[in-house]
Amino acid sequence: MEAPSNKNQRTILIVEDDAEVRDLAVTMFESEGYTVLTAENAVIGLETFKSNPEIDLVFTDVIMPGGVTGVEMTKRILELRPDALVLLASGYQDKGAALIDSTYNMDNIAYVDKPYDVDEIPGIVASMFDNAEASSA
Repeated sequence: MEAPSNKNQRTILIVEDDAEVRDLAVTMFESEGYTVLTAENAVIGLETFKSNPEIDLVFTDVIMPGGVTGVEMTKRILELRPDALVLLASGYQDKGAALIDSTYNMDNIAYVDKPYDVDEIPGIVASMFDNAEASSA
């Protein structure tokens, strides 16, 4: 009998203002066995991150209403936990790229374009977890 996968014990926070996209991401990650928390903007996302230390990765949109971007939220998350894993997504290549360029060039941050491929995202996330585990070993 195989041991249960570690990923089934991992928690992902999805921060996305578009309800349809958020629901798609929830379905995608839950089908992979992850526990999923959600937030509809970066302010709520940051509060959710602060109150849930079990969060292993944040999957966030870059551009969101509410006055705080996904990148600004990411910077605040990294101040709290410098080794936090964050996967940024943006459908606005020019504006999103400019914001993302303002982040640190860190191994624990990755970027995908929207619309993203739901078949590729779980592999990207698994690679991020693998890289983090290798770095901490």
